[in-house]
Amino acid sequence: MRLLVLDQNQLLSWVVRHELTGGVEVVAVRTLEEAAHELRERPPDAAVVSLPPAHLPWREFQHLCATRQPPVPVLYESCVPPEKADLTLDPADGYAAFLLKPAKRCELRAALEALLAATRSPEPFFD
Repeated sequence: MRLLVLDQNQLLSWVVRHELTGGVEVVAVRTLEEAAHELRERPPDAAVVSLPPAHLPWREFQHLCATRQPPVPVLYESCVPPEKADLTLDPADGYAAFLLKPAKRCELRAALEALLAATRSPEPFFD
């Protein structure tokens, strides 16, 4: 299983590597452009995104994930609650879960496990 981790400072990818073992390849990228390239060229099974405070086209990113075959579920990690982040996502955009940081490691692990479980489920999900 390939897990794309988008994080500018790479801390999240380090934590994810230590939380998930056994058959999970973590592909770490720093920019939205790098992530979009990976999604187009070598789509991962799932993605984890640490949202920076900058305004970026997250709905376009989510749409890119949702239109892959099979769709790529995404876990967004942010210090801003999803209702205030104004990501303009909706349920039709595919699987998108949110984890408010700083999260406890057990919360991150549970969110990662739910994300990986979503790769095996054909049902769309929006948290």
